[in-house]
Amino acid sequence: MNTTSRSLYFKCIAAILTFSLMFCPLLEAASVLIPKGTLVRVRLGESMSTRSAREGQTVRFTVETAVRIGTRKVIEKGASVEAYVSEVRHPQRFGRNASLKIKFISVTSTKNKEIPIAIGEHASKTNQQMGMAAGAAVGGAIIFGPLGLLGGLFVKGKNVVIPKGTILNVEVSEDRLF
Repeated sequence: MNTTSRSLYFKCIAAILTFSLMFCPLLEAASVLIPKGTLVRVRLGESMSTRSAREGQTVRFTVETAVRIGTRKVIEKGASVEAYVSEVRHPQRFGRNASLKIKFISVTSTKNKEIPIAIGEHASKTNQQMGMAAGAAVGGAIIFGPLGLLGGLFVKGKNVVIPKGTILNVEVSEDRLF
């Protein structure tokens, strides 16, 4: 190999390496789809109770476990979650417990973009308890007649307390390019 060929060979190698280094960040920046239904595990930052919670009140959650799509981290552990109290129902007669509904809005991605989230198909434990208590009161009316129904008037449900650190699974509510 003569000097001219060798020089041309090294220039070609240098050009290939230069272009590779220039386009490598572009490959990393390629969009990734975060599909609807991707689970995000969140942790409650403060205790909540139906005694003190008010509709519209902001609720602090943080991401418990980082979310990855393939090898790319799309949501950091500790990322902030936007949520608020959408409904508070206090204890009622016939043993109906209080209930507290939280509306999840979004979580912040590693690129500081808001990703919409929702509670998904997971039913609230509070709603299940209220449904069972209401059923028990109706059952009392059927089994014991009017006397059972009158007794239900004096049975008041309980307030709900959700302790700090409670972990919930929410999910991405719509496909999002990241």
